[in-house]
Amino acid sequence: MFPKESHILVVDDSVNIRNIICDNLKRLGFSHMETAPDANDAFSKLVSFSKTPNPFTLILSDLNMPGPSGIDFLKQVRETEKFKDIPFVLITTESEKMAVIQAALAGVSAYVVKPFNLDSLTKRLQEAWKKHHP
Repeated sequence: MFPKESHILVVDDSVNIRNIICDNLKRLGFSHMETAPDANDAFSKLVSFSKTPNPFTLILSDLNMPGPSGIDFLKQVRETEKFKDIPFVLITTESEKMAVIQAALAGVSAYVVKPFNLDSLTKRLQEAWKKHHP
């Protein structure tokens, strides 16, 4: 599982969902979280924090957002050398096969379907950790 000192970027256009995700992460023992309302702001934060001693070590992003989607953001992260290996978990209300296939092809680390509980989030975080730390 991710170390409790991990720096996590939570991206969702809904402030309520961002708060729910952060609350769940806090319940799991994480305390270093930044949030972003969209993919553009999130990528700016990725770049800014990459220059600090505490770059992001995990991204949790909504799939459906105005502007660039979560898939677009995932592709942008995977295409950027400095960020391509950061574990990336997509969170969505969709369970359609196409979205899952698109996310897999784009290099998603794990996929969480809303509504989720602490157990399902924990399992997906473990899945993402194992994918990046075999």
